[in-house]
Amino acid sequence: MMRFFPAFLLAALISGSVAVAQAEPSRSPVRVVCVEAAWCDVAAQIGGADVQTQSLLATPGIDPHDLTPSPSMARAMAGATIAVVNGATYDDWALPFTSSASSRIVVASIAGWQPGDNPHLFLDPAAVGKVAHVFADMLSHQPGISASDVAERLSAFLKELDGVTGSLAAMKARHASVPVEAVEPVGEMLLRDAGLTVVDESFALAIMNHAEPSPRDVAQVDTQIDGRRVRMLITNPAIHSPQIDRLVDRAQAVGLPVVAIGETLPPGQSWQGWVHGILQTVEQALGDGGK
Repeated sequence: MMRFFPAFLLAALISGSVAVAQAEPSRSPVRVVCVEAAWCDVAAQIGGADVQTQSLLATPGIDPHDLTPSPSMARAMAGATIAVVNGATYDDWALPFTSSASSRIVVASIAGWQPGDNPHLFLDPAAVGKVAHVFADMLSHQPGISASDVAERLSAFLKELDGVTGSLAAMKARHASVPVEAVEPVGEMLLRDAGLTVVDESFALAIMNHAEPSPRDVAQVDTQIDGRRVRMLITNPAIHSPQIDRLVDRAQAVGLPVVAIGETLPPGQSWQGWVHGILQTVEQALGDGGK
């Protein structure tokens, strides 16, 4: 038997449905602002559709050490729900901008960075793993976020991270204590985990800090390169100087492989894809350097 509802009752039901829909508006994604694109990629993989990320520095070739921040950068960071800063003297200029953010992650504090340590923490798998856990916990406590969904995406990312550490362990088994030279210490943690040793770290640190390397360090690097006592020369595309150009020329003159490791996530790449690409390039150079 068909039942007919009085017009006033039908109108009330429709009105009630509209009221429920209006009371439950679609939730906006959590706004995550990072200084470096690498950290925003990690956040995006863990956050999925629950986050909207913005990187202040996403153009390759920028040196954050010397950057003069713009007002738009300050506004973006201040308006973040979660702000992510590398710290470690690398992008400390952004720290004051995070005072208005709802929450913030300072990678240096999470990673246990100490003065004098390498500041390029986005290329340290151990630091990336720690940040992934902290970010997932922070995100899962945001209103309307499914903690189980975040945990699932975190698990997927950590599996990818395990793939990176597995590749590093395999390289270390093949290339333990292989000496290399670097004009700047970006990627040093990856090289270390792969079993490689930067012969003269003080030279690289001086270049990074825009200080003049000591004559002893300069002479030692020249000797290592000219005598092919190292297997490759590592450069940073964001750092340019006549002294670096001179070292590259010397390396090329003796047939020593020159490998560029940048400090900005290339557009369109994931963090793990970027790192695997670096490792493949280093592996190839090690093969060439042994000829």
